[in-house]
Amino acid sequence: MAVIDIGASAVRLVVAELAEGRRPIVVEEVVRGVSLGKDTFSVGRIGSGAMEAALHALEGFKRLMDEHGASRYRAVATSAVREASNADTFLDRIQVRTGLQVNVIDVSEESRLVYLAVRDCMAGHPALSASHALLVEVGGGSADITLLEGDRPKYSGVYALGSVRLRQGLRQWAGDRERRVRLLARNIGNVLRDIDRDIPMHSAEYMIALGGDVRLAAQELVDAPEGSLSEVPRDAFIEFCGRVEKLAEEEITDRFGLSPGDAEALVPALLVYRALLLETSATGLTVPPASLRDGLLADMAAPMGPGRPDSLADFGRQVLAGAEALGEKYRHDAVHARAVAFLSTRLFDELKAEHGLDPRDRLLLEVAALLHNIGVFVGLRAHHKHAQYLIQASDIFGLSSDDRAIIANVARYHRRGFPQQSHLPYMALDRTERVRVNKLAALLRIANALDAEHGQKVQDLHVKAADGAWLLEVQGIGDLAMERMKVEARSDLFHDVFGRTLSWRGAGVQS
Repeated sequence: MAVIDIGASAVRLVVAELAEGRRPIVVEEVVRGVSLGKDTFSVGRIGSGAMEAALHALEGFKRLMDEHGASRYRAVATSAVREASNADTFLDRIQVRTGLQVNVIDVSEESRLVYLAVRDCMAGHPALSASHALLVEVGGGSADITLLEGDRPKYSGVYALGSVRLRQGLRQWAGDRERRVRLLARNIGNVLRDIDRDIPMHSAEYMIALGGDVRLAAQELVDAPEGSLSEVPRDAFIEFCGRVEKLAEEEITDRFGLSPGDAEALVPALLVYRALLLETSATGLTVPPASLRDGLLADMAAPMGPGRPDSLADFGRQVLAGAEALGEKYRHDAVHARAVAFLSTRLFDELKAEHGLDPRDRLLLEVAALLHNIGVFVGLRAHHKHAQYLIQASDIFGLSSDDRAIIANVARYHRRGFPQQSHLPYMALDRTERVRVNKLAALLRIANALDAEHGQKVQDLHVKAADGAWLLEVQGIGDLAMERMKVEARSDLFHDVFGRTLSWRGAGVQS
């Protein structure tokens, strides 16, 4: 199999062999320096020269893939293509010239793949059992930052701290090298203040750093075999950054044997790693031999789907941890949210034959249930609408923008009116997605009603078909009169979607 990574400063190919029960074995790895990001981050589109260079490199990659007999491949592009106004033209030219289909991944997928690479590479390392560890990869266009709680992602985001992007931001600065470095540091500090509002970096006991620039620093500072994990002491790394930032780009090229493009990017990247390290309590950097490409290989080797419930369950735990963190950010009622999530998924499971949805839809419902009330952070009035735009505008680890669009719409309809043709975010979905939203929202409305007083009185439920209707058997404690009244009031969408009324029957209820 093969993976292709189209980044801001290079395009990369990895060809690997996959055997049953073993990790992928890399048989060929090729890098071609192509500065797509220089154009995108300065003028907003990929220039013809950079586009042609990328196409030429990809033609060569396709020949190598054919020579190796790669039967499966995945080709992805990140920020430089994601942000280019002519991205569609570029992707079409790739397909016409090479036959390769390239997927532009969004930031949450990028974070997930980097995490997979690290988890696979660092199994058993103490950083993955610490209370918190900061995982960072500084690329050409952006920095991917995830705070791990144990081995599970809690907060994540992709920020405008890429080395090429930072360098291009200073392209018209006419000052000397020292002033350029000071301005870079100030720009990084401004972005760090935004990151600190999203991610409590100070809690990190370890910092795991990925990327070619930090690997170069590790090779200079630590005597470790090539391709192995390195532990770089904090003070040594900070001192190394101080030395390198005093070098001119020509001196960096000669000193480290880098291309001019890589030499330009080294100082901005090191300044980002240093600034992030100083935000943590880590005693140094853990630098594993892992990359986005390794995450792609790991993902291909263990694809998610109905045939791999273990993989889907693992993915679900990662996603739900991110959703919980987003709920905490907006100070939601976590106990109520978890109760509604539990009841939503119980309804989903009980009605599996009726709704015809799959396990991934169940996960989207659970996320929507966890986040349905975050709009209260903005205001109680119309909080269902506030929840919709907060979810749509937020990154949730492992979920694409399309996933978030579905979740946001499901949360939007957990109360009040039905979906309408006048609701633009709903109508922006295709027909299949709108039907999915209707089904999931109908279940969420009932589950939310079952915890109407936020008292977690309903402990379990069953749904049975009876005389052309659905009979809801509820097991709980205390007085459930309010819950029953709310279920009857909010079963309208359920009736509209599933074509049957929903009748209440209490079972095992204690007064």
